[in-house]
Amino acid sequence: METYPNPWNFENNDAKLVSSNNLYKVVYGELNEIGMGAPIGAKCFIEVNKEKIKIHDWCGGPPVWETSGELLAIPIWNKRFWKGTIQQIGIANLKTKELKIYSKTFAVLDLRTFDNTIVYGYDSPIHKTKTLIFDIEKEKIQTVLKF
Repeated sequence: METYPNPWNFENNDAKLVSSNNLYKVVYGELNEIGMGAPIGAKCFIEVNKEKIKIHDWCGGPPVWETSGELLAIPIWNKRFWKGTIQQIGIANLKTKELKIYSKTFAVLDLRTFDNTIVYGYDSPIHKTKTLIFDIEKEKIQTVLKF
């Protein structure tokens, strides 16, 4: 992939990890490939007022902030018995401190923008690329977690 950041190449010092309202920052633990040559992932935290709050144990990236800076769309890695390692979209709401993980599964998410209720990006950005237009108000929620 030639664009930066992308699921194979992003870092904790990327400016895109800071919310548009400058109140929050996404911070990853030690980023590692999920398999040889595969995208990277790690524990993921929100930093607010020098405090780190864990969002999830296995997130991919890079995430995207909704234009208000109160919602974060982040790829969540998960293992499924019949499907292997998959990704789902997680939406972290910083006001309610909830992470909604949506049911729909993806191969590798490359999220690009988040405007109002729509997350835009790509699934499988290297092989058989599909455009992603994901409306968080119309998709089925699998799990809601507090953080």
